[in-house]
Amino acid sequence: MKITVITNYWINSNGGGVKTYLTNLIDEFKKNSNLCIDVIFQEGEDNDNYHVLGNRVLFPMKSFYILSKIKPNVICSQGPWYCLLGAVLYRLLHTDSKLIHTFHTEPSNKLPFFGKMFFQFLLNRCDCVTFVSKSLKEKNEEILGLRFKKTEIIYAGAKIPKEITDKEVCSFYSRFNIKEDSIILLAHGLTSFKYKAEGAKLLIKSIKIVKVKYPNIVLILTKEGPFSNQLKNFSKSESLSENIIFTGNLDNPNIPLKICNLYTHTPLIEGGVSLSILEAMAMGKPILATSIGGIPEAIDNGVNGILVQPDPDTIAQKIIYLLENEEFAFKLGQNAQKTVKEKFDWKTSVDTFLKLC
Repeated sequence: MKITVITNYWINSNGGGVKTYLTNLIDEFKKNSNLCIDVIFQEGEDNDNYHVLGNRVLFPMKSFYILSKIKPNVICSQGPWYCLLGAVLYRLLHTDSKLIHTFHTEPSNKLPFFGKMFFQFLLNRCDCVTFVSKSLKEKNEEILGLRFKKTEIIYAGAKIPKEITDKEVCSFYSRFNIKEDSIILLAHGLTSFKYKAEGAKLLIKSIKIVKVKYPNIVLILTKEGPFSNQLKNFSKSESLSENIIFTGNLDNPNIPLKICNLYTHTPLIEGGVSLSILEAMAMGKPILATSIGGIPEAIDNGVNGILVQPDPDTIAQKIIYLLENEEFAFKLGQNAQKTVKEKFDWKTSVDTFLKLC
């Protein structure tokens, strides 16, 4: 079976969760020798697939041309309308092919009338529309006013990280000047988008509160993003330069995940179930996250993690509670690990997708 994925974000791009979701999904696809996978992408670098340059008008036309050469059995388009348009044009001429479109991100604004009608026309030509969370499906129906003939929820999965050596841990402590007695909180990727950076500011404010009781508290923020400098300046303005560590991009982000006492994830918007949360769950870490988007579909409050409202005082209160109740925090981590094994697995994601084909 030939499957072609059309996406705006691919490897070596700033696609965040979309890129990571797709790369992991396609890695799992490639384990099946009966599948041939091609990717048409707009942003990124990959000499083994089809890099299409051009604006949102040219991209669909060029995608259609490439599809006509590949002749796939199944097209899996991602996200915006311009990733779907070329696929619909191909589908209209090749009615024996199947078209599946996937939504990844929560919409922030309503579509203009004609934009909505055009997108709805394209979606009506799909055999199925998939979402990375139930919440995301509801948001697209509510905010964009779109309707879908057939839908499926295909969650992200989590990979069990490779073993981290003591040498790697010691090197990390030394590189970022972390003291051995530090209480470490970690947040991955909150520097990438405005709604994540605003959530990071809430987390930083909560650290200021927690620091009164735990002066050795440290928050590690990973990834170099457009909002890194803004968050660094914010940390300075809160007199927390010594308590907030910005690592930039890491070759192995699982090292800080291994050493952290608590994984935190506090964006103000979240479309699906965050991959960083699933990875923390897979490592058995206690998790504190804002109760938004698809996060409650993975985190059962008080069972395998703690859900909070986006408020610094509340976040600080829950951090202190978890630090003071280590046995409870450990149990949360154990339950989180069990949840990932039972519900969030890339093989399950691929099996669900292939049933739609």
